[in-house]
Amino acid sequence: MTEPTSWAPGQYDWLQIWRDMYDRERAQGDAATHPEMQRSADQYAFIAARYAATVKRTPQPDAFMRWLAPYLRPGMTVLDIGAGSGRYVAPLVGAGCRVIALEHSAAMRRQIDVVRDGLAGADVTVIDASWPTSLIPPCEVVFATHVLYAVREIEPFLRAMDAQATERCVLVLGARHPTTPILPLWEAVHGSPRFPLPAAYECVAALAQLGIGADVTVLPAAPAMTYPTLTDAVDDVCYRLRLPWDDAHRSLCAQLVTKHWVVEPDGSVTVPVAVPPNVVLSWQPQRLRNE
Repeated sequence: MTEPTSWAPGQYDWLQIWRDMYDRERAQGDAATHPEMQRSADQYAFIAARYAATVKRTPQPDAFMRWLAPYLRPGMTVLDIGAGSGRYVAPLVGAGCRVIALEHSAAMRRQIDVVRDGLAGADVTVIDASWPTSLIPPCEVVFATHVLYAVREIEPFLRAMDAQATERCVLVLGARHPTTPILPLWEAVHGSPRFPLPAAYECVAALAQLGIGADVTVLPAAPAMTYPTLTDAVDDVCYRLRLPWDDAHRSLCAQLVTKHWVVEPDGSVTVPVAVPPNVVLSWQPQRLRNE
């Protein structure tokens, strides 16, 4: 991919644009957070099990794993930064790879352990750390899916990926944040539009500013967001809208869900708003670009 001249450092500071978008979204979220919302030092403590159940409903290999498959071969080591509940551990092991799953959330690591325990003899290492870290040896492939939204200072993150990989660096981000379909409910409760987090477009520009011309692939359209039950939908909406899970707020969220979304005959819930497409950004690390 040729670096777009309009994204050159002298034109716009995309790293600062990223920080500004991050700060604005976080400040708005903090200001709107209900004082009785359940909190934990581990931000995923209350949702890890539900998240794991959600991702398991997507058959593997999914669109990203099908995209990644040509870059994999038996015996290589793959680093999954921010591995979450371990959705990609099994397909990577199935491809014959050694897997390093980096995850700072204890609740999510417990979900990865469940996946690993079901893969007899698999070479899977789970590491409690945030990225960047010096705990990991060089890996052929380094990837992070839907992680960068939660990172304010992305330059160290991206440069560390570039230094860690020996063959390929890969990021997956939504064209906009994946929870965009929930934003109309935010405005209904809080009275103002939700500020967007930076996503794929801003990341392409930031990479170009760092001298990295990433290849860009838009994956096939993702299916609509769904929840297996109304209870699951209400739980998630309360969490996303920064509300406590008490009876009054659960009732409010149930009213929003039944008004704006579709409760199917089987009791599941479909969100009738298109999910932003996922975008794969990939590049050869500097050690190969310099050859």
